[in-house]
Amino acid sequence: MSFLIDTDLLSLLERKQVPAKLEIWVRENEAELFLSVVSFAELQFGLDRAPATHRASLAGWLAETRRKFVPATEELTEPVLVRWKELLADLKSKNRTMTCEDSLITATALFHGHTLATRNKRHFEPASLEIIDPLA
Repeated sequence: MSFLIDTDLLSLLERKQVPAKLEIWVRENEAELFLSVVSFAELQFGLDRAPATHRASLAGWLAETRRKFVPATEELTEPVLVRWKELLADLKSKNRTMTCEDSLITATALFHGHTLATRNKRHFEPASLEIIDPLA
């Protein structure tokens, strides 16, 4: 089984006190972990707005994370974006919505057959995808 890590879990890995349960889960599943380019964009956006006193350490962590996950970074390719449009049409037919970022992450997971790893399960409930909360 492969996992696409949502931005919320990825940001927890930056903290000085990473939750032990998450650290263990990442270690045990390292070979099956993937990240979305959307998560990197969200993190970069946050970094650009972070207090100046935190930017250097955050930038270093983000650069290292990008480097570590280069082979496991899922891009927004045309097929993924087609899957995203299908997801949006499905959500519309059910009178449901998702944020742009969450819907792109969802489409990425669906297209590649990943289980989504997140703490924000309710954000992804409108979509029909497999979700796991490693901290639950």
